[in-house]
Formats: sequence, structure tokens, C-alpha cells
Amino acid sequence: MQKSILFIILILGFLMSCQKSADIAIINAKVWTVDKSNPLAEAVAIKGDKIFAVGRKEKIDPLIGKNTKIIDAQGKLILPGFNDAHLHFIGGGLALMHVDLNGCKTPQEIQKRIAARIKELPNGSWITGRGWDHTLFNNGKWPDKSLLDKVSPHNPVFVRRVDGHIGWANSLALKLAKVDAATPNPNGGEILKDPKTGEPTGILKESATEPVNRIIPKETEAYRILAAEKALELAKRVGVTSVQDNSGVETVELYHRLLKRGKLTVRVSEWMDFNLAKNPEKLIETKKEFEKFCAPDKIRLGLLKGFTDGTLGSRTAWFFEPYLDDPSTSGIPQYSQEELTRMICTADSLGFQVGLHCIGAKANWMALNGYAEARRRFGARDSRHRLEHAQVLRLQDIPKLAELGVIASMQPTHCTSDLRWAEKRIGYERCKGAYAWKRILNSHAKIAFGTDWPVEPLDPMRGLYSAVTRQNIESCAPEGGWFPDQKFTMAEAIRLYTLDAAFGEFQEKYKGSISPGKLADIIILSKDLFSIPVEDILKTKVDVTIFDGKVVYRRKI
Repeated sequence: MQKSILFIILILGFLMSCQKSADIAIINAKVWTVDKSNPLAEAVAIKGDKIFAVGRKEKIDPLIGKNTKIIDAQGKLILPGFNDAHLHFIGGGLALMHVDLNGCKTPQEIQKRIAARIKELPNGSWITGRGWDHTLFNNGKWPDKSLLDKVSPHNPVFVRRVDGHIGWANSLALKLAKVDAATPNPNGGEILKDPKTGEPTGILKESATEPVNRIIPKETEAYRILAAEKALELAKRVGVTSVQDNSGVETVELYHRLLKRGKLTVRVSEWMDFNLAKNPEKLIETKKEFEKFCAPDKIRLGLLKGFTDGTLGSRTAWFFEPYLDDPSTSGIPQYSQEELTRMICTADSLGFQVGLHCIGAKANWMALNGYAEARRRFGARDSRHRLEHAQVLRLQDIPKLAELGVIASMQPTHCTSDLRWAEKRIGYERCKGAYAWKRILNSHAKIAFGTDWPVEPLDPMRGLYSAVTRQNIESCAPEGGWFPDQKFTMAEAIRLYTLDAAFGEFQEKYKGSISPGKLADIIILSKDLFSIPVEDILKTKVDVTIFDGKVVYRRKI
């Protein structure tokens, strides 16, 4: 009897010791927690999928048991996993598999990449891709279909500009889509036509891309899963552990399938189409279908995403005044104020968070008007409606964000990519409200950082560099930064990529900082971002990515 009692005591003691010991202990580290109550620590203990303890080595040592896996960080910087607050995750994965035209600086380089892709595919296959930027290879003028026809007379070609809002088609693609001289401009779009012949040039703006989009063969499910897997591999390498994704409601089932296979290594907040707000019954029905594939902590319903205007690079962003370098246009709005407000109010009344793509000052103003009307009608609530991009604001409109509780969801690399020509487009005065990070933050509004991948690369290091320098990544210009008073400190930039990004999706209580009880998504970096020269930020790599309490990536050194 005594032996039995002793055995039970030993077993209970063993179980209690297991409960007190961590599964993983990261020691000898510089832990930047993004937690105001405990900003800097030396070690972290993880148990299961949660952070168990954070603090000095003496606090963590008692939690190290026989089965605890110890990671010696060797003094390296530890951060929460990055949360990309605005991207197109499956689109990014597909971009890795299609023709990549990013950085092309000559027509010949574009033709060379398309020709290489043609050789890889069966005769007559569609050639799709993205990334071209006419400001790099065509002196700021729109290219035309003849450049594509020369290299691809027998394959239809449709490649999107780097911002995703402009399509460039060859003659065969236009013929198959039945876009010709008689085709009128659709609402919210424009078909560029030769002023002499009236024939389409091959450039299709905004909604004018739809006739071509409709006839491009859809990717198979297996192809999309492969794209997702490629995106996940890249995310692990760059330390992204959460994504707020505009890949479409149909991707939720795909994410759920990857989760069941143990391959989902990011937490997904998936967005639904704002246009569903035109039909409340359809909106509720779609939400119910969506929620069948949600999973605690892994896959959840995010905001309703809509487009209020286009982009600055394409001159389709909506402004009060015309563009300086093309006075014939002030941009292309996607809604009237009346329709936009009606849809915002419908969504708000049903409890949805709304995120509206707003680049131009008038588009941002329209969205803020809609949010203000929803608050007037239904009262203030913690809606956390968002301006996606919030690229150019009138200075008098900036305080409205904090007043309405609106979040600016911004991408710092947009600033440093666009600064080459932004003043040519809209002038110095309007640029005072362009990418006005510090002004927005100082007004007490919230900002969530992301990349808009594949419009910009997924690597957060490019965003951190952009945020603290406001210099173009390729040229390191201008010296001292563009509107340097809008630069962030590294600590501010990291917070906007982690805790404040989590706030943007109502998840700040569960992730975004290295705090006890929060989800164990943690990265170890190769360099200390707080002490290195700014040019070394771009050389900083992720050495280890921990997701959900498990090591999912180790860099080979």
C-alpha cells in the first residue's frame, strides 16, 4: 500500500514538474518585446503554443526541464513575428510562379522574360505576370501592344503593372476578349486607344481589365495550393507569421486544407468583398459559408475590402485637383459619395469592419465622410474601420482619423518606391500629406504596417528601412530622406509591424508582443536593428522563425 502511494506521489510530482517546465527556452538574447510594461528582456520560455514567461535569465532558468529545448540566441535580437496588415498572399504565391517583370529597365528585358516563359509552356498558352513599371523603361509613357506582339504573336499575353491596377495586353489577348475600337470605357475604368486609329493600345485601366480577366483560364486547385506553399515558405524566411489577406473568400477553404495537413505557418485574417454590402442577405450568407472554414487562432474573418480609387503611379488615384503631369485627369473614382456612404452604413449596421483602398486625397476624404455618416447614424463603436494605403491626405483631413477611430493601413515601401516621381504627379504641397506617417501618429490615430505584396516584396526589412530613412531602396536617395520629418524610429516602425498591426485586426490581446499568455510567434534576427547602420537593415536576415510554439524555419548559415 505504501509503495503504491509513493508511486502515485512520484507520478504526480513528475507531472507537476512537466507542467512547470517550458517546451522551448530562448536564452542569451536581446528580446525587444513591444510590451510597454516589460520592453527589454534576456530570455523567453514557451509552452505549447503560448509564451510562458519573459524576463531575465534567472526567471527563466527554473522553467528549464529535462525535455526543454534550449535555443541559445547568442546575444541576437528577438522580436514578435511580423504581421503584414495588407497583402494578397495567394496572389503573391502565384506571382512567384508567373512572369516576374519587377525591375525591368528596358523593353528588351521585358521581351526576354516573356520569351523565356513561352518556351516553358505548351503552344498557345496564356502568358500572365506582373511587376512592370513604365516609369523605369518607357520614360513614363504607357507602352503598347506592339512590344508584346513582337515576342508573342501566338500566345495571348496579359501582364499587370506593379500596382496591379493596370493591365497590358497583346493583340491576341485583346482579340480573344473582344476589346476593339468600338468597345466603350466601362464605369470605373479606361481603355487607352490610339488617337489616330481608335484601336486599343493594349493598356487597360482599373475595371477595363475585366473582359480579359474573365477569359484567362482559372488556375487548378493543385496550382493554387502550390502557390500558397511557395508563399508560406517565403513568409517563414522573412519572419511573417500573420497575414491580413485580400486573396478572396474562396481561399479560406484552401487555407483550411493546408491547416489540416499541418502546413499553415501563418495566421490568416481573410477579407471579404465590400461589394457584398450592396446585398445584405448575400453578405450574411457569404459570411456563414466563410465561417465554416475558420479555425481558432489560425483562420478568421477579417474586414470587408473595397476600392475607392486607383493608384498614383497609374494616375487613377482620385484627387480634388488634376495631376500636374496630366491635367486632363484627376483620377478614376470607383463609387459616387452617395453609393459609397450607403454601402459603408450597411456594413457598419451589420457589425462589419470596413477597409477601403484609398490613394488620392479625394478618395480618402470620401471614405472618411462615409465612416462619419455611419457613426452619426448608428453611434460610436469600436469598429476600427480602415483606410487601406491612406497614401495622400489633405492636412486638414488627418485629424479625422483619430476622431472617428479610423486606422491608417499603410505600406512604407510604397513611399520609397513612389518618391522618385510623386512630386511630378501632384506637386510639393500635396506631397506634404503623402505617406504622412508621423503626422498621422502624432494626431493619435493608429497605423498598421504591411507590404501590399506582390505589389512590393514581402520582406519586412525593406519596410523598416523605408520607415526610418524615407529613402529609395535602390538609389538611397534623397540624402536625409524625403520629407524627413515623417521618418519613424526603429522602435515605432517595429511596433506598427507587430502590435499595432494586430490592433488593426482586433487581435492585440492575443499576439503582436512577446508577453506571457500571448501566442508564441517569435523571430530571431541576424543583426541588431537598433545598433547597426541603416544600410545594414536590408542585409538583416531571419535566423529562426517560431510559429505557434514550434520552430518552422532555421536559416542555413
